Amino acid sequence: MIYWFFHQLNPLVPTLLICPLIAIIIGIICSFLHFRILLGVGIAIVLPLLFITTNIDTFKSNLDAWAMYGIIYALITYASFRITSRARR
Repeated sequence: MIYWFFHQLNPLVPTLLICPLIAIIIGIICSFLHFRILLGVGIAIVLPLLFITTNIDTFKSNLDAWAMYGIIYALITYASFRITSRARR
């Protein structure tokens, strides 16, 4: 869906820069606002859909990439949540 707005965007930019930063921000926000981390992890799992789903055929062919990147972003979110919550104590 990011490519609907930015047509000439390099595919590595959302994969390696934008979505990990969003995952870190989600973990920090969950820590500061005392949300449950499962909510943040759930949001992080669907982050790859921002750059995978341009149409239904692309979504079907990239389900494995969605699972892989979703798990990685969820781990990044959880790590940033744990680091931030420990630093606040």
